[in-house]
Amino acid sequence: MKSVAKCLAVVAASLVSCALPVLAQAPDYPSRAITIIVPYAPGGQGDITARVIAEHLAPLLGQPVTVENRAGANGVIGIDAIARSAPDGYTIGVVVASHALSPALMDSLPYDPVTSFAPITTTALTQMVMVGSPTLEADTVGEFIAYAKEHPGELAYKSAGPGSNSHLFGAWFADAAGIEMIHVPYKGSGDSMPDLMSGVVQMGFDTLPAVQGHIDSGQLKLLAVGGPDHSPQYPDVETVAEAGIEGFAANSWGMVLAPAGTPDAIVDKLNENIVTVLNMEAVTARFTTMGATVVGNTPAEAAAMLQSEVNLYGDLVKRLAIETNN
Repeated sequence: MKSVAKCLAVVAASLVSCALPVLAQAPDYPSRAITIIVPYAPGGQGDITARVIAEHLAPLLGQPVTVENRAGANGVIGIDAIARSAPDGYTIGVVVASHALSPALMDSLPYDPVTSFAPITTTALTQMVMVGSPTLEADTVGEFIAYAKEHPGELAYKSAGPGSNSHLFGAWFADAAGIEMIHVPYKGSGDSMPDLMSGVVQMGFDTLPAVQGHIDSGQLKLLAVGGPDHSPQYPDVETVAEAGIEGFAANSWGMVLAPAGTPDAIVDKLNENIVTVLNMEAVTARFTTMGATVVGNTPAEAAAMLQSEVNLYGDLVKRLAIETNN
């Protein structure tokens, strides 16, 4: 009897082990609507990216794909919501580069920026630009630095919140230029625009998609391109490095994340379909006009990039001694 029971136990265990891969494949996924959480205010890079993906992903998957903004605490509120969601593929999120920066600037986070998530793909790389208020008495980086040195501590740069990449790049620029500036954090890129346009704050680094309309309408001044290359949209505008701040490179990126524990089969299916969306001619063209270059890499490549960015920002924050209480 014991031998029979033992055999039955072995058979049962074998059946369970065989069933697990089948369950993991989730052949009926998706069978209902998918939510993309954007941990930032509407109008920024993450929001625009999520809405572009949602629009084209829904027909591919045959289910509604909705976007939900959960801004606050430089994305921590929304990112925590992604991490705490059921790992079933029905709640995913789009984060930007500040996700990798936050752990270097915040004493504690309710999640780990790497291990709490299953990266799906990197969406695009986007150059950031240095923009100024139309009331600013400077039209170039050189003129801005000269004016700031004549008025130490009187100029302010805006950011999308303490620990955002716009915070890092503003602090990096001020340090490299040898000028004293005040950091004014907002809840998101969109929330900062009225004050930047009116001159309450004078300068900020932002993604081109978030400010291009304001630049073209004359509501903001484009002082320089943050990244190492000229912008196709504004080829005659100098880079910050060309203006004399050697080694300065302000770039951002977007990434789609699922909660840790999401089955590989679901991650792979989302990756396949989202990469298909990103490579659609109309989508690629839209990203290009926004100053972004589509990536669409594998989950493993996205995970490696995320870890690398966390390390990079950690080193930079330590070198600049940036704090979030300024």
